[in-house]
Amino acid sequence: MPPAFSNTTAQAGKPPGFRSFFVWAMVLLLLFGGATLWLTHWQGGDADPQEAQRAELRIKTLAELRAHNAKNLESYAWVDRAKGSVQIPIAEAMKLVLADINKSQPRAAYPVATPLPVASATALPAPSPSASPAPFTP
Repeated sequence: MPPAFSNTTAQAGKPPGFRSFFVWAMVLLLLFGGATLWLTHWQGGDADPQEAQRAELRIKTLAELRAHNAKNLESYAWVDRAKGSVQIPIAEAMKLVLADINKSQPRAAYPVATPLPVASATALPAPSPSASPAPFTP
């Protein structure tokens, strides 16, 4: 009697429909990937034409802010004349802070606990047996 299916149609240990299932799974995966790309990237351009204008405005505002911050980091200016507060370039401020740090001695950043003195065993009084509490009676 011939076998239900021959070795030519199925590889060892795999059912006869495995190859077609694998091919269909790959085709469906490629279709899903293509549909996802089409919906996200190639569907008629920008949905909002004003978004490009807003993006340009954000880029321009960011460039102005960075230029303002760079100018502040590299210049001298009064912050508050009445209090005598000034703004100095960041490089000069770092030099001043390093000089201040180098003048001080290193110290622990946390409180250092000193050990408590240990009492000797002979100095402690021995407990007396008569000092025990009375038994509880209801």
